[in-house]
Amino acid sequence: MPKQPKDSGSTTSAPKSGKGGDGKGGNRQQARERARLEAAKLQRKRRITQGVVVAVVALVAIGIVASAVLLGTRGRADRVPTASTNVTVGGASVPFAVDGSAVQVGKDDAKVTMDLWVDYSCPHCQEFEADSNEVITQKVAAGQLKARYHNIQIVTAYGAQAGSAAACVANSSPDQWWAFNAALYANHSSETDSYQGDQLADFASQQGITDEETLSCIREERYTSWITDNTTEAGKAGVTGTPTLFFNGQQAETVSGAALGAKIDELASAG
Repeated sequence: MPKQPKDSGSTTSAPKSGKGGDGKGGNRQQARERARLEAAKLQRKRRITQGVVVAVVALVAIGIVASAVLLGTRGRADRVPTASTNVTVGGASVPFAVDGSAVQVGKDDAKVTMDLWVDYSCPHCQEFEADSNEVITQKVAAGQLKARYHNIQIVTAYGAQAGSAAACVANSSPDQWWAFNAALYANHSSETDSYQGDQLADFASQQGITDEETLSCIREERYTSWITDNTTEAGKAGVTGTPTLFFNGQQAETVSGAALGAKIDELASAG
C-alpha cells in the first residue's frame, strides 16, 4: 500500500507584514497631516490679510468722507459775502454790513428795523423798489430806519444770478451797492431773465463798477449758493411770497411808497 505523504503543514501562510510595509503607510499619513496643517496655516494668513485690507479700506473711506465734509463746509463758508463798513446813502454816511442772510444798511440805533425779503426776479418786488426807493433812502439817511435786505429766489433764475451779483458788490464794492441794488430791479425783464455771470458783469461795468475783484466774482456767480441758503431761511421765517416785510421783528402788511413812509413814521414815534 503506498505510503501516504506526511502532512507537512503545507497550508499557504499569509505573507508577513514585516517592517517594510508598515513604514511606507506611516510616511504617507504623516505627509497628509503636514499638508493639512500647512493648508490651515495658509488659510489663517489669508483671513488675517483680508481683515487688514478691509480695515484699511474702511479707514480710507472714512477719511475721504470726512475730508469731503470738511472741504464742503469750508467751500460753503467761503461763499458767504462779508462786509462791515460805512457807505453813503442819500448824502449821509451810514453803517453797512452783511449780517446772516441780510445786507444791512442804516444806523444800529434807528427806531425802526425793516427786514425785507425780496427776489430780483419778482415783478412785485420790482414795483415795490420803484415805488419805495426814495422813501427808504430818506429814512435811512435820517437815521430813522435800518433796512435789512434778504435776497432770495422763488420766481426765475435771475433772482439767484442777480442776487449773487449784488452780494459780490456788497462784499468788494459796498459804496456802490445801494445804486446797484436799484439798477438790478430796473434791469429785470423777460429778456434779461436768462442773464448769467458774464452778462451781469457787463451790466455792472455799465453801472460804473470797475473793481476787477467784484467783476470777477460776478462772472464766477460766486454767491448763488448763498441765495439758495437765504431762500431756505425764508421758509423758516414764515415767508411765503415776495416782497414780505417785517418791522421790528414782526411780519406786517406789505405797503410801499408814501404808505411805507407813513408806517415808518408811526413806528418811530411809538418807539
